This record gives sequence, C-alpha cells and structure tokens, in this order.
Amino acid sequence: GSSKSESFSPLRTAMHSARQTGSSQLKSLLGIDPSSSVEMTESDLRQCMEAFRRFENKQGRFPVAKLIEGFEAAQTFVSETVIEESMNSLAAQGVESMEFYDFATLVCSKKLRKRRSTHACLKAIFRHLDQDSDGFISAEELQMSVEALMGDGQAGEPAERLAERMIGQLDTSGSGKVSYDQFVCMLNHSISS
Repeated sequence: GSSKSESFSPLRTAMHSARQTGSSQLKSLLGIDPSSSVEMTESDLRQCMEAFRRFENKQGRFPVAKLIEGFEAAQTFVSETVIEESMNSLAAQGVESMEFYDFATLVCSKKLRKRRSTHACLKAIFRHLDQDSDGFISAEELQMSVEALMGDGQAGEPAERLAERMIGQLDTSGSGKVSYDQFVCMLNHSISS
C-alpha cells in the first residue's frame, strides 16, 4: 500500500509544479498547440462557466472524470471517444482535475476543430455547386444541382423555379449569384428555423 503512494509522489510534485507554471503543459498533453490562443466567443465562455460550476469539486476545479457530462453541459457535442482520449491522456499523467481556463480551452478547441471540419464539408459542397469556379453559385448552377438531387419538378415545383427562389432568398446584392458566405448563412438559417 505505502510503496505505491511513494512511487507516485514525484509525479504528484511534477503535476503540482505544472499547475503553478500555467496550462501550457496541460495543453500539450491534450494535443492543443500551447502557443495558440483558442477562440472563445462570449456564449462559449458562458456555457463553459455554467458547466464548470455544475461539476466543480471542493477545490474549485473540474474533475476529469466528469468531462463527458461537462462537454454536454457546455453544449459541445463531440463524440465520446474523442473526449475519452483526452481523459485517458490526462489520467496517464496523473491529472485528476483542471482549472476553469483549462476546461474552457479544452472544450473550445474541440468545438473549433468540429466547426472547422463542418466548414471544410460546406466548402466542398460549394465548390461542387460552383461549376465554373468563379466563387459564386449562379441560378443555373443551382438548378443543375437541384435537378441532380431531386429530379426535375419532384418537389412540386420545377427545379428552375426552386433554384430561382433559393437564389432570391440568398442574393441580397441583386447580382443573381450567391457567394460562399451567403450560402453558409442560408444553411444556418434553414437549420435554425
């Protein structure tokens, strides 16, 4: 019994000093570039703070064992295996809890990575629709895509009219074309409505 705690004491001391020097060590353990600052919006921070308060231990730190619930409470939906990887790498270093800043950094960096992969998918779809590669989707390009996806007129209105209606909703400048940002706005709008 006692020999185990003795072999652990140097690690505990090392972890304690890492805690004093800040979170760069913890970041590198979690595969986050220690020099990078993680983007955190105000709502990200608010959600992280609520999640942190819900699960924090007596020392005012977030227990690593509660990471999966913590991510859920912070409304960051990352696969459990991804979170478990972080839990395992922390446990391997003897880290049982973390300060708020580290918890928020972990949550927001995973959120950002997820956002980036979504962005990459959307970019690929946009490039596919933008057949002449001019950086815009025209009504004709959209119409061809609508026809390919649904067949002409299966949606109860001809593909041409549907494409024009979609372009009309998006095209705020009246150019008859849609930029990538407008395309993303439309998708966000249709998802949230």
